[in-house]
Order: sequence, then C-alpha cells, then structure tokens
Amino acid sequence: TTNSDDDTTRENFVKYVLASSGADGIVRLWSGTTTTAESDKLKWQSAGKLDHSSLEKNGVDVVGTSKEDDSPQVYALQFVRSEAAAPNMDILLTSANDCIYLWNIVDDLIPQSPGDASKCQMSFLPYLSVRFTHLDDGSDTNQFGGERNPNNELYIFDASYCESNDLMGVALSDGTCRVVSLANSGNESFVQEQCVLSLPPGYFPGRMGHLTALSWDKSGTRLATCIASGRVILWLLQVVDRGGAQGLHPSCVSILQGGHDAGRPLFGAKYCGGENQELLMTWGVDGKVCVWDSYSVGEVLNPLCTLVSHSNYPIYALDVTDGGTSSKAQASDTRKCCIALGGGSDGGFLGVPAYIYDV
Repeated sequence: TTNSDDDTTRENFVKYVLASSGADGIVRLWSGTTTTAESDKLKWQSAGKLDHSSLEKNGVDVVGTSKEDDSPQVYALQFVRSEAAAPNMDILLTSANDCIYLWNIVDDLIPQSPGDASKCQMSFLPYLSVRFTHLDDGSDTNQFGGERNPNNELYIFDASYCESNDLMGVALSDGTCRVVSLANSGNESFVQEQCVLSLPPGYFPGRMGHLTALSWDKSGTRLATCIASGRVILWLLQVVDRGGAQGLHPSCVSILQGGHDAGRPLFGAKYCGGENQELLMTWGVDGKVCVWDSYSVGEVLNPLCTLVSHSNYPIYALDVTDGGTSSKAQASDTRKCCIALGGGSDGGFLGVPAYIYDV
C-alpha cells in the first residue's frame, strides 16, 4: 500500500507487510518501508504477533493437543483479498491443528513519518474460523494415523485460498482435501463446504497417506494435491447446474507418480509456464524439483524433466516468477522465469549449505 500525507515537507513512502510462522505456533507480522529517496532500501521491523496456543473459545483451548507441552504448528499462512466475503479488508489466513482462522489485519497507529518506526504496529482482529472434523462415512478406510499420530487426530497440513473463485482448499491428515467457499450475507460472513476431494479407499496399494500440500491454478478451475506417498493428483473443478442450483463438480484427471522417490513426502506444487500455466513444478523431501505437463490426463509415470536432484538437501519451499525480465533488469537478460527454492537438513558446525542453480 502507498501512504502519503498532505504535508508537502514529508516524503511519500511505501509500506510492505510480511507474515512468518513456524512450529512454535506464533505468527509474526513485519513491516518494511522504503522512501522515494531510497527506493532500493527496505527497513524492516516487527509489527505484530499472534500466539495460537493462547487462543480460547468459551474457555476451552480450541487448538490444544493431547500433549500439554506441544504448541500448535502453523502450516498454512496466506494473505487473502476477498471482495465477496471480506470487502475492503486485509485478511490473513492461518491454521493450527484442525482449525482455519481468518484475521482482519489493521494498523493500530499510522506512522507520522517514514522514519517513525515505533508506531508501525498491527492488530489481529478475529474475523472467521472453521474447525474440520473426520468424515462421518461409517468407515475408517480414509484415516491415516500411523506411528506419528496414534490417536488418529485430524490436522491441517496446508490451506490455500483462490481469488478467482473465492474457494479455499484445505489439505488434511485423513487424506482428503476439503473445498469450502467464502461468502457474505449482509453483515455476516460464513464458510460453506462445496466438495471433498479424495480417491476411493484402496485405490493405491497399502495406505495412501495424508495430504501434504495443495495448489490452485490462477483460473481457479484446476487444483493439484500432494500426497505423503510421493504422488500428485490433478483435479478439475467445474460449476454445474443441479436442478436449478449451481454446484461444484470435481473430477480427477491425472495421477503423477514416478518422478519423486516412492514413499517420501512431497512438500508442494506450483502451476507455472506462461499465460495458460502449462507446467507444474513439484518438490519434496527427496531433494528433487520435477516439472510436469499440468494438462496431463491419466496416470503419468515420469515428469518432463527433473530440474534439481540433491538427495541430502530436502526442499521445503519453492516459488516461480514468470513474465520475463523486470524493469530494472538489463535488456540483454533473456531469462523467461526465475525460480527460488529453500530447504536443507539440520546444519552442523558449518551451518546449512545454500545452493544456487542456473535452470
């Protein structure tokens, strides 16, 4: 956002907001400002904090676990702009155990000048929350507790909101992806379940595993879900008319397997590759970045290529920038995209190594 003042003696400045979270259950907001005189320099400061372990509802901890010393881990974190459900609001999506929270982020005090760092603070105002439960289907074939979850508790491993359709996908430990819609009726906002994405029990030999991540394409009609077994499932979601009422109709179009090490979890997927996003990148604990045809149909046993393969360097995060060079890049720079990735195992005395790849 760009902030300006009528006083012509003050410089215009731009403020950036960054959110971070981790295994301690704490979400932090960071404010970065830059002045027109120093547009290439960002000054960052802490602007707010939220501890999910302290959240209570009716006197009961809604994100507590079976172990008192455990803090709720925040796996999902995303800034949301929804004109349908939360017009004119800056919403932050967070998750803790089996709950999704939407927070309205507001400035406590607007700084009087770019250098006045002491007043750049923000508050988390509760806006909406959703708690997910096990499916009541009369069977336990879709439950994947395992050794690390003997009580078979339900956890959210990822959540992603899509601005194109006002839908939110939630990847859960029971192997399902719940797709819900955000809406507003008068002064009340609410969440409505649209569909559950899951393959039939027994489709894969043995236990299929929990979902680890999901990703929308920019059109909001395609969704990729990642499974702990190393597979990726591509879904097509279409709005159809059902007896005069519109509903969301999902269909599984492809299963991607064979690119990553079997039985090792994937940590994410990303649609990319031009205006039509013809490619899908996936990454995981095996240290590989695989590239797939995002319009694949049926079972696909091999990716188009493997960009990175480093078995001792698990990759936890990846992002892609399409669209050629930036305005500040040299005219001779002909790169079509930039790919940034982060990962690494526990570092020793020399720390965690960083790798730079020309892809």
